[in-house]
Amino acid sequence: MVCLANEKVDIYVMRSAPYGEWTLVDTLETDTHGRIRYTIPDDKKLPLGIHPVKCVVRGDHTTVDLHLTVLPPKSEAVIFSVDGSFTSSFSVSHHDPKVRPGAVDVVR
Repeated sequence: MVCLANEKVDIYVMRSAPYGEWTLVDTLETDTHGRIRYTIPDDKKLPLGIHPVKCVVRGDHTTVDLHLTVLPPKSEAVIFSVDGSFTSSFSVSHHDPKVRPGAVDVVR
């Protein structure tokens, strides 16, 4: 796995998807593990809904596209990865996640 340590990354959001324009939200620098963490400030909060997000590495212009879902406060949600990346070789919580009983049925 290649690590993008200490690289500048531009974060863009399309506010009126699917026909809106990409808006630069912020530029961050990755940590020594190639990760970024970002909290959207109050003046840039997104409305409820699904928002396309694009992260662009300034050095080589590689990108990652994702969709950010904004839910009402106190909403219950299930988070999973279809390709298994959260539960295979990489863990976002720094420990080996276990598949919970009934999890496969939730996805079906």
